[in-house]
Amino acid sequence: PFLNIINEWYAKDTSKKIRAVFKAKGESGNPLCTNPPYGYLKDPEDKHRWIVDENAAQVVGEIFRLCMDGYGPTQIAGILTQRKIENPTAHARRLGMNPPVRQLSDNPCLWRDTTVTHILSRMEYIGHTVNFKTYRKSYKNKKQMHNDPSEWQIFKNTHEAIIDQETFDIVQRIR
Repeated sequence: PFLNIINEWYAKDTSKKIRAVFKAKGESGNPLCTNPPYGYLKDPEDKHRWIVDENAAQVVGEIFRLCMDGYGPTQIAGILTQRKIENPTAHARRLGMNPPVRQLSDNPCLWRDTTVTHILSRMEYIGHTVNFKTYRKSYKNKKQMHNDPSEWQIFKNTHEAIIDQETFDIVQRIR
């Protein structure tokens, strides 16, 4: 029992140190995510910098254009699936990344409305880095909780934008 208490203290202390490092990294404006959002790649010379993935960026631009034309997320997902455009997970896997997958599908061109909604809501596409969107209550609990947007730290113009601010604002009002 005593040894278990010592081990528990060690795990708790290690967790505090790791959180402090992540907090410092996030407050300095570096992105905290392992994989950049769909439409971006890590710069081979600087892993903290994102560069535009031209093929995926065209798809992101098309998603925003379709939304501006009045299509909803389900309709946009249907259009992308019909055009046989590779979804973000399949695209990342083809590039050698290991994205987290919530739903497995045999069809690499199957788009879901939730994916489209997620893309339409990301400020990263206007060139901003957004940190601290989620948190974990404890090192024991693996479930991610969402922070209130007022607690997010937004660093403007940290990478090249795919979408202009005006388009992003219009889409946010439409959704």
